[in-house]
Amino acid sequence: MQRFVDDDTGYLEWVRRHPDGFVVNTSRNPSPSYLRLHRGDCATITGNPARGVRWTADYVKFCGDRGELELWARTEVGGDLQPCPLCL
Repeated sequence: MQRFVDDDTGYLEWVRRHPDGFVVNTSRNPSPSYLRLHRGDCATITGNPARGVRWTADYVKFCGDRGELELWARTEVGGDLQPCPLCL
């Protein structure tokens, strides 16, 4: 699992190389109330940001396989991942 904070270049490279991977979008201090799970190729987390100009500034990204992200959410944050309604 990789964490991207203030690193749009690294994040966009990761999703380019791992289109079948998964991404959790969450606040800078992850909270059980917002742990949005996306497929790596979801249009809502790639390309141009819908809000602002950066992907990893206000929100951070945790990237990896689904199982490790689900385990991280439960054990480290104490919450469940909320699937993106557009890609999952």
